[in-house]
Amino acid sequence: MTQTTLNTDVVIIGAGIAGLWLHHRLNDMGIHAILLEHGHIGQGQTLSSQGIIHGGSKYALNGVLSKAAQVISTMPARWKSALNGEGDIDLRSVRKLADHQLLWSKDKLSSKMVSFFASKALSSRMQRVEKREAPALFQDAGFKGTLYQLDEPVLDIPSLLTKITEKWHSRMLLVPKDRQYHWQRTGQKVETVQIGDMTIHAKQFVLTAGEGNEALLQSLGIKQPAMQRRPLQMVLCKSHDSTQPLPTIYAHSLGSGSKPIATISSHQTQQGETVWYIGGNIAEEGVGKSRENLIAEAQQLLNNILPWFKLPNLDWATHAVNRAEPKQSSLTRPDNAFIDSQQNIHICWPTKLALAPDLADQVLKAINVDAIEKQTYDNPDFPHPEIAKPLWDRAF
Repeated sequence: MTQTTLNTDVVIIGAGIAGLWLHHRLNDMGIHAILLEHGHIGQGQTLSSQGIIHGGSKYALNGVLSKAAQVISTMPARWKSALNGEGDIDLRSVRKLADHQLLWSKDKLSSKMVSFFASKALSSRMQRVEKREAPALFQDAGFKGTLYQLDEPVLDIPSLLTKITEKWHSRMLLVPKDRQYHWQRTGQKVETVQIGDMTIHAKQFVLTAGEGNEALLQSLGIKQPAMQRRPLQMVLCKSHDSTQPLPTIYAHSLGSGSKPIATISSHQTQQGETVWYIGGNIAEEGVGKSRENLIAEAQQLLNNILPWFKLPNLDWATHAVNRAEPKQSSLTRPDNAFIDSQQNIHICWPTKLALAPDLADQVLKAINVDAIEKQTYDNPDFPHPEIAKPLWDRAF
């Protein structure tokens, strides 16, 4: 067996949005970084997301601006800057599905919630939408509720992956799924990682593999931080008759509780069909339910939250996904992006798509990029991972 040796400044493992964002930034800065992926780019949580660049407003529906809401509040501006070609990464060719999301209630909202939306804390991000200015779905005479516009964009994730991958794709390495990671240390610091017949020497190692971090930590003999999985079972639907497509909406349906009843985003298949991808409470409470029961509940839910809209005959699918995060008490959601540095190993979970830029900031600080001596490495050619197929083209 022929042995191949690679040299680099930074090894990143995992080609979700966290690893891709960091990989792009490092290489743009002149620091050589290799990204390792054993499957397809974005195949896990990234392509299972709804593409929403959260600013934390949905975490404040109980009338309190929580820590989670405050931590993520600057992220839409970071992403918008990148989408305008003025940020950390030039994302000008990424397709925006919507500049804003909507929040609606089929009934009048509580006075507490309305006053909070109008408060200084949220007034710059959330505005009441008058009926005459609303999308057609909410201009219907049957809609008697309340509609707000939320200043948080929705992105087409496949186009994001294409853009963030293309410039430095040559520094992404496809690792066969059956290959184990073997680490060599000098003292507490990792010097090399061996994967099959390939040995990679690096100064820093960053784990951004989502659920895959668990196996990587085991291979390293690291017990803390531990990982948790918070599962979801999302629901997808599209019109059975292409001449009666679903309307395009990006919206949260509000009830009396502190979480949206449902979050609906719209996505186009390769055939041009509109798919509603439904998250929110129904996805959290759908874990462990049969496909048939969850679909029946989803159909009832849509009839309940959109009572004025006659749904066409629908084709349905479900999609199970785990949110991989640092372990919390009672499986609660972490407030922010997470990094734990142990010598030159950095264990990361972004916890949210929107927090990828913040996580990259933290990693750049942890690895002290200014102290890395920039070098030129001559690496042999190797197979590169391809972008995974969008969920809406494989779910039905």
